[in-house]
Amino acid sequence: MGEIEGLQRRVEAARREYAALPREGWGEPGPADDQTGERWDRGNVLGHVAEMLPFWTAQVGEVLGGGAKMGRDEVGMAQRRMGIDSGREAGEDGLLTRVDEGMAGLLSVLAGMRDSDLERPLRFRSTGGERQENLRYAVEHMLVGHLEEHLAQLRDLPG
Repeated sequence: MGEIEGLQRRVEAARREYAALPREGWGEPGPADDQTGERWDRGNVLGHVAEMLPFWTAQVGEVLGGGAKMGRDEVGMAQRRMGIDSGREAGEDGLLTRVDEGMAGLLSVLAGMRDSDLERPLRFRSTGGERQENLRYAVEHMLVGHLEEHLAQLRDLPG
């Protein structure tokens, strides 16, 4: 099995698990994040996942199309914050639909990739500045692994 196929399987597994999440309402926020001190409830987590999937998938698409940079600038950070803060307004079913659509988009991009694409170099911009990475880092850390981390976070939130 190639790397891309493995990534696709992980996204498909996450997709099944997100679809099977019980509809519990927003619940209580979880523990404070070690880095930011923020406490997120289900609405915050789902709002973030619904926003981050299309954002990072589009960024990967730009690199596949020949771009050499990716990451969040001030506008991207504002979009991230809006996703987190506006989760409750969208409603749980709406957010889960958007998350599912985001995973479908990610699977579509992965379907058009080859393992060799993961080696593409890029300049990755984050709040800590720019650094040299490859597309593998972006797909793993900003999309597939990130999706899985937030699924675990949702499971661990108090009811």
